[in-house]
Amino acid sequence: MRLKIFIFSFLTVNLLICEELTLDQAVLNSPFKIASLGFHTFIPNENSILIRGQGNHWNQWYKVNLINNDTILFIDSTGFKWKENDIFVNILSFSEDGKKILIGADKKKLWRHSFTATFFVYDILTKKTLPVSSQNKNLRNAKFSPNGKFVSYIRNDNNIYVFNIEKRKERKLTITGNETLSNGHLGWLYEEELTGYDGYRWSPDSEYIAFWEEEEKNVPEFSMVEELTKYPGLKKIRYPKVGETNPSLRIGVIRIKGSGKKWIKGAYVENDYLPWMEWVNKDRVAYMRLERFQKSWDIFVADKKTGKSIKVLSEFDSKGWVDNHQQIRFLNDGRIVWVSEKSGYKHLWISKHSGSKSWPITEGKWEVSKIIHIDEDEEIIYFMSNKQSVFENKFFSVRYDGTGLKLLTPEDGNHSISLLGSKLYFLDTFSSLIKPKTILLKELKTGKVVRTVADTDKNQFKKYGWKSPQIVQFPTLDSLYNLDGLLLLPKDYTPTKKYPLIVYGYGMPGTQIVWNKWGSLWSQFLSQQGYIVFSMDSRGMGGRGEEFKNFSYGDMSKFLSIDHIAGVKQLIKLGYVDPNRVGAWGWSGGGYFTCLMLTRNSDYFKAGVAVAPCTDFRLYDTAYTERYMGDLKKNKSGYDSTNVLSWVHRMEGSILIMHGSNDDNVHLQHTSKFVNQALLLGKDVEWYNYPGKDHGIYGGGARKHVYKKMIDYFSRRL
Repeated sequence: MRLKIFIFSFLTVNLLICEELTLDQAVLNSPFKIASLGFHTFIPNENSILIRGQGNHWNQWYKVNLINNDTILFIDSTGFKWKENDIFVNILSFSEDGKKILIGADKKKLWRHSFTATFFVYDILTKKTLPVSSQNKNLRNAKFSPNGKFVSYIRNDNNIYVFNIEKRKERKLTITGNETLSNGHLGWLYEEELTGYDGYRWSPDSEYIAFWEEEEKNVPEFSMVEELTKYPGLKKIRYPKVGETNPSLRIGVIRIKGSGKKWIKGAYVENDYLPWMEWVNKDRVAYMRLERFQKSWDIFVADKKTGKSIKVLSEFDSKGWVDNHQQIRFLNDGRIVWVSEKSGYKHLWISKHSGSKSWPITEGKWEVSKIIHIDEDEEIIYFMSNKQSVFENKFFSVRYDGTGLKLLTPEDGNHSISLLGSKLYFLDTFSSLIKPKTILLKELKTGKVVRTVADTDKNQFKKYGWKSPQIVQFPTLDSLYNLDGLLLLPKDYTPTKKYPLIVYGYGMPGTQIVWNKWGSLWSQFLSQQGYIVFSMDSRGMGGRGEEFKNFSYGDMSKFLSIDHIAGVKQLIKLGYVDPNRVGAWGWSGGGYFTCLMLTRNSDYFKAGVAVAPCTDFRLYDTAYTERYMGDLKKNKSGYDSTNVLSWVHRMEGSILIMHGSNDDNVHLQHTSKFVNQALLLGKDVEWYNYPGKDHGIYGGGARKHVYKKMIDYFSRRL
């Protein structure tokens, strides 16, 4: 079977007069101006955004009406000040009524998303700035109450506090916080893999807070060496690796005024998970209980006063896992709308409030990925889906009964959607393989374009001879499935010449790498250096239904390795590729992919560059790994097969590994174990450890060094 090439054509450019991208441009300072709104916040109940002034006007804030593009000074340089000092704002959010702004400064990162900051409240009417309590530094997870009268937050003692803005008084709501027990702020595992760090929810009437209490005392600690101090110390993190003890959690409801706290009956887990919670109304709280190996979940609704829970929804997957997508909405009339995979594809479903009867809203061999908005008055659901193409996420609307399905973003490409505060319009940000990013303002009900908010000038790419990738299809080795790939040919491509190939991969279960969107700057750089760049979605990846996704269950390596052989063999067969010059690279899960290609697929791959790779998933966290691999005690063979250390003996080529020494996500020990095994077996391995750097390896020249060493390595090895 011949390689099937879709109709996305190359940009036609005169390569003889084109400049080449430099390493600096490809990694740090892109020469291209891409459509963007910059730092902005949507203003509640309006069709406007708040943006920061540029240059010397950084301390001024402007209100931009997105309908007519009118721009006015909203907060002048005297606004965000405290004790005559300017506040450099890192975080900004409005109260629901739009009358106050919560601003944060001195933002300091904790883990991937969590942070501490110094918080203030700015009153738009009085133009006054007020610190959030007399001790407003190092606060976490700060937010307004729905009525805008309180700010809630977590202090270093791991307890929840509320600050009464009018009375300027602070109240401590919980008292049990300590070094291992946290109220209202979730630990590393939940932040990275399940829920995020936000561990509490205000009731709609602002009278109660529902919160998670998380106890990590039985979770093993992982230590990272702080090696840049005179006498290195240890940075410890509660990190449950596969098979180890998870944190225990329970959900409570506490009053803001007076006293009273109620623990929700049934909302307690020791090794299972409580990854989702929202208020149904002012009296009831809904939460999810997810089984540890994530083959089933249940949704319960609890009464805030009695704490009694009733099960209303359940889902399971006997051959794979259930997604913790958090796409669950309780309607005012008691019905429930959620995304379910029970039909074999992710679709919108609706049920009675009791869950006793449910039925699909959407159906077909396509998938719904996200609920954007529900208009309960009109009974219309707005959602994202790949209905038009597996390569494109687009925006649709549909009625509760499944009629009136409407495409709101017909433009070719991959789309992301942001609703304006009025809920009458939306921003449609999209690109395709042949069209760079555009931002359009559209009417919500009709999808009618109001105006172009920002556009990317395509001509600027011609200066650098930009080439667009092609979407290709090819069969699996057993010819049972067609697989999708992205193929980027090098500059001055000549059909009679064979080129070195670099395969960029990720390949983790349920993910997707082939999209109809504007290409990668780094891939473009590699192309200009004379490489073919290729990526593909193997069996086990997302977007094509439950059966296709579940190919990865129990052994993440099996089809990832087999199907990439199919892709490489097809390119060699068609004459594109020199079979003796095939390489791979990737980061994180892509680092794992690279190690797998250079070991298990060593007959086809000569060189690889793996950044922050996971090499043995026994060393990774419980929530992520056990979701796709199941119980280690029952699936030792699957874990052995997935472990790239099991395949190092096959390695014939060369590999370069780069890793941050303080990577809290994929620990440096993954690289250390691989290097140790490779040295033991006499394999060709090089490695760099970046002192004090985390999973992203940035700052202090580290990011440029990673990419420079990568291109140097491929230049030597391919």
